[in-house]
Amino acid sequence: MSKKYLEWNNSPEAIYLYSLLKTVFERILPRKRKTPSKKQLIKMSSDLSYSSKQRLTKNNAEMYLKRNRNILNTALPHRNKLTISDNCFDEIYKKMATCELYLFNRYNKENGHIPDMFTLFEDTGNVFQLKNNTVLSIYMERYLKKMAKEQILKLIPQNPKDEFPDTRKMKRYFVIHSGLTNTGKTYHALNALKEGKSGAYLSPLRLLALEVQERLMQEGVLCSMLTGEEEDIVEGAKHISSTVEKADFSQNYDVAVIDECQLIQDEARGCYWTKAILGIKAQTIHLCCAPEAEQILVKIIEDCEEEYDIIRHKRNTELIFSEQPFSLKNTQKGDALVVFSRKSVLRVADELSRYNKKASIIYGALPYQTRKKQLGLFLEGKTDVVVATDAIGMGLNLPIQRIVFLETEKFDGTAIRPLVPWEVKQIAGRAGRRGIYEKGYVSTVSDTNLVKHNLTVPNATVEYAYLGYSDILLDIECDITQALRVWKSIPTGGFYVKQDISRTLNLCDQIRKIYKDFGKRELLKLASIPFDEENRQVMELFKEYTLLFSYSQPIFKPVIISYTLDALEDYYKCLDLYYSFSRSMGYTPDLEWLKETKHIIAEKINKELLLNSSGQHAKKQRKKSNY
Repeated sequence: MSKKYLEWNNSPEAIYLYSLLKTVFERILPRKRKTPSKKQLIKMSSDLSYSSKQRLTKNNAEMYLKRNRNILNTALPHRNKLTISDNCFDEIYKKMATCELYLFNRYNKENGHIPDMFTLFEDTGNVFQLKNNTVLSIYMERYLKKMAKEQILKLIPQNPKDEFPDTRKMKRYFVIHSGLTNTGKTYHALNALKEGKSGAYLSPLRLLALEVQERLMQEGVLCSMLTGEEEDIVEGAKHISSTVEKADFSQNYDVAVIDECQLIQDEARGCYWTKAILGIKAQTIHLCCAPEAEQILVKIIEDCEEEYDIIRHKRNTELIFSEQPFSLKNTQKGDALVVFSRKSVLRVADELSRYNKKASIIYGALPYQTRKKQLGLFLEGKTDVVVATDAIGMGLNLPIQRIVFLETEKFDGTAIRPLVPWEVKQIAGRAGRRGIYEKGYVSTVSDTNLVKHNLTVPNATVEYAYLGYSDILLDIECDITQALRVWKSIPTGGFYVKQDISRTLNLCDQIRKIYKDFGKRELLKLASIPFDEENRQVMELFKEYTLLFSYSQPIFKPVIISYTLDALEDYYKCLDLYYSFSRSMGYTPDLEWLKETKHIIAEKINKELLLNSSGQHAKKQRKKSNY
């Protein structure tokens, strides 16, 4: 809290600002408004007389300016009828100027790049904003935005391809593998990858990155693995399997495979596919995509003036929609039952156990080791069916004969909505494994027409590719959140649109509540760490780590407090955060401990799932509830 008082000073800035305020407010025109009553006038006079002994702080300066700005706007049109002298109004302008300068200089001290008062008001448009806005808000909303926009347009290339000058010097060759689910796109692309002397596989999911690493290693190709949550660096490996977010643009490869490229249309993550396609340095690049993404991929490649071929993969097994009503009693061996929440997966698995049906359980939050064990049980015939979320739609090659939609609505992060055509096709396409079944079947419990329609209607063509922000924004002379907002507001040309930055902005706000003096680079690094911010336990751990980092203290290893299924899964996410925070912020994680602990927790989660699918877990819960 400042020890300064609301006192007038004769500095050039104060005198200049006083004159601006007086000029602006004296121009207020009479309004068709009832003249204030005597009682109101007395109150106004009282409000206008601000104590000179009042301690000046950010809060009371802002309150004083807001109150007196409103009073002036009301009183001045009727000044001839008021019993308030001109000297009184002059005192108010001086006191307002004092408050404005205090806030202005305070911000300048904290940020260090604010212009002087005279520069700010060279633009006369700014002057007349004083009637309704503070000097600082004018700076933030007008001057700063204008300055940031000019710098962004100057520093960031208008065409996103030009952000990768080294890649533009290459003449890359693209192979677009287009086709529906279960048509062999990724299979053919991976065959090309393993033949290269060096290569990179870029995945939409860390589980897929792990699966591809394992596959290549089994086929004699040394391959490292890197995701935001874990790593496995294999000595001598010239191939790497990673999530698309972890693509390395400094390395040169013979072959690169970018999987599920239709996700370039995803508002939150699509920018990473755009960046990978524009920036990956490989002689040959295989793009695996759904048919609706062909057009946008061709536009990007042609804009880069590079060559390409398209291979359209066809499904060899017939996919048949069954209109016969489905019930859990009619579940058959080889079925995959699809729902859209972890809660629903566990509930359905428990219900199946009452019909003596054993189920393998799959959902997005499962550790890779647990998921592998669950799928192994199904492959070995030890479980009858798979109960899964839409995680089944990507990368799972299982002997599934029938896909059954038990639910046809999902929560997409904003609202619960019906499934769209590409989602239905992505999941349904897993039915009918080539070489095992001649036909695949699709069924549903309800909304038969929706599923049937979505299977036949063409998917909407992908019209745009999403763009992410560049680290160049760190060089813009303003707060990083302001730079992000200005960058987002600048329209793009052609077939690009800007990514959703709400997560980044929200995390920046959260981080500043913990420690407000982080530099721009540190703040953005912290806000870019991958973790589940919706999970309360994980978010609290992130806050603790951030606080320790602000004091340059080491971070601690997460500790488990319970061994319920929920607690085990939360703890696994905390382990992921321990790794990602360490790698992002310069700590050295204990990789041996982390690997061993993850293995133990994955085994315990698998044990809990086995109890659930056998009905034992539910029986325990029901037994407890009876006491």
